[in-house]
Amino acid sequence: MNIGFFTPPLVEGPKIVFFVPLPEFLNRLPIAMDMGNGQHGLPVTITVIGTWFCMLVLFLLFRAGTRKLELIPKTWLQTALESLYVFLDDLVGQMIGSWKKKYFSFIATIFIFILTSNLLTFFFPIPWPSFGPDGVTIGPAFRAPTMDLNTTVGLALMVMVVFVGTSIKRNGVFGYAKGFLDPVPVMLPLNIVGELAKPVNMSMRLFGNMFAGSVIMGLLYKAAPWVVPAPLHLYFDLFAAVVQSFVFTMLTMVHIQGALGDSVMEEEN
Repeated sequence: MNIGFFTPPLVEGPKIVFFVPLPEFLNRLPIAMDMGNGQHGLPVTITVIGTWFCMLVLFLLFRAGTRKLELIPKTWLQTALESLYVFLDDLVGQMIGSWKKKYFSFIATIFIFILTSNLLTFFFPIPWPSFGPDGVTIGPAFRAPTMDLNTTVGLALMVMVVFVGTSIKRNGVFGYAKGFLDPVPVMLPLNIVGELAKPVNMSMRLFGNMFAGSVIMGLLYKAAPWVVPAPLHLYFDLFAAVVQSFVFTMLTMVHIQGALGDSVMEEEN
């Protein structure tokens, strides 16, 4: 029996793992797909499976780390969670000042989820065999959700809703719309493009970096499956994952800070 190595798809989308059957009256939904037996269902891709697994890991970690809290941590997990909280608390406080309490939960959740998603395949390199006519193909059981453009676009749109909603709340709908005419009305088209470019930039940056690292490692494994050096995994799977999580979070805070404007300094005074 032949055993091969799986190379992450270069142009194809994430593979479908299974379908959730739908009743007949929902078959015309845009997201419904033919399951091949005449019935329709909702496709559950490997991205969704990875997202569910990340949610499970985070739930178990925070559940175990906060079950028996001590004033002086006695477990490494409580120490790690408290260190993470202190890091994020200082970071958010430095960026948005007194508004930290209002936006901390959202920003911290964004950072922790993206970091967990980026590191999924690094900490859980679980092999998954696929049996085919040419033998057994060994591939990863998970795929980082951030390697799917759907995930990164969804995250970027969430951030856009927050900073646009913040700007409208602070300035009103008319004030927000009027801002597109600054500094001169002729800048209206460019200002609109600039506003729309924010979520595009955030989503494409995160997706591009994570997907590119996966493609590079896949090509290296395909060329020399037994001699790919470990330092490349440390860079593409660990270093790049942490950096891109930090960059996305910083851009989130920058856009929120821009929506808050000078009101932050007024609140602090």
